[in-house]
Amino acid sequence: MVAESPFIPTHGGGEREHLGFVEAAVAAGLVAALVVPVDEDPAAVGREDDLESIRRLVDPAPVITVPRQRSVRRALSPRHPYVVASRPAPPDLVEQVRRAAPDADAVLVFAYKSHRLGRVLAEGLGVPAVLRFHNLEGRYHRALARAAAPPRAWAVWLEALRVELDERLLERSRWLAGIADISAADAAVRARRAKVPVAYVPSFALGTRKAAPGPQRTPSGRPTVVFLGALDVATNHDAVSWFAEHSWPLVRAAVPTCQWHVVGRRPTDRVRALVSRTAGAELHADVAEPAAFLAGADVSINPAVSGSGVNIKLVEYLAAGAPVVSTTRGSAGLGLTPGRDLLVADTPAEFAAAVGDLLTGRRDGAELGAAGRASARRILDTQASLDRLLALLD
Repeated sequence: MVAESPFIPTHGGGEREHLGFVEAAVAAGLVAALVVPVDEDPAAVGREDDLESIRRLVDPAPVITVPRQRSVRRALSPRHPYVVASRPAPPDLVEQVRRAAPDADAVLVFAYKSHRLGRVLAEGLGVPAVLRFHNLEGRYHRALARAAAPPRAWAVWLEALRVELDERLLERSRWLAGIADISAADAAVRARRAKVPVAYVPSFALGTRKAAPGPQRTPSGRPTVVFLGALDVATNHDAVSWFAEHSWPLVRAAVPTCQWHVVGRRPTDRVRALVSRTAGAELHADVAEPAAFLAGADVSINPAVSGSGVNIKLVEYLAAGAPVVSTTRGSAGLGLTPGRDLLVADTPAEFAAAVGDLLTGRRDGAELGAAGRASARRILDTQASLDRLLALLD
């Protein structure tokens, strides 16, 4: 197994996806060794890596760390985008893995950014490899560029172009036995252009946990809307801004007593300013149990207007039995049925109307939440997802 970076503690959707996958793979007896790129001084780059917890998770399989190299030289790499070039393979990596895991017979690379490590291992060990994609990476990086301000936006645009080219080359790589996309929509797009097999493999975000048997409701006494997400991520900022500026005023006009909880880690100054000037909105930053806010939510919202892949927060909403209103983009790739599993709306007025219907009881939130939770059980069938990965290797 090759990770993108240390994934404990889990702060965002990508880390929860990594952790859930490793939990499921360990439970199925698949892990021979885990390779993890790490920073020499995590605190210096704002990280809080817990490698000991990762080692306990995969024990007795070994954890093999390789150095991250965050430098201008890596950013100017002529062959790979910075996110890939900053995760180089040490010269002795193949020999390390061969000694530590002599029975390893395949490589699973669980993130695009670590594909160089995966290729070195697959070719050096002479075994098949599968690469997990969390997004259509070129599209995702273009969304990041649109959310940035000049001059940073120009650098991100350049990186997005390099990522797009790198992604297209990977889709034709002979060292790959297959590509596993987290989104069914992304898998359909990639399958039309790739030369290697492509499969839709749903999210592992909740690992071996199951969807709750029923919602443990603790109503707040006021109509409540909740948004969960990493608040230092550009796509989440786009979502919160769109809802605050275009839909939330319409919701408040229809339901003046409603409140909106914005819950997540590391809110940027822009997010803090946005929430502070939005009537009825409250920011809950870096809370210990963000999912607890779903228990008191009449509506959970996923107003995604940028990015690709699967919104991990939506899986968490569904598993908690919280009634969901999402955009089409935000619900893509999970095989959900609008109107049964969740409500889907794409214009500000339609989105506000859907939220208002749940707040006022015009739409039965309990029924919607129960249907969404049933679909979450399907999405969270980790054995079925592992079987799809193994089929690609076969």
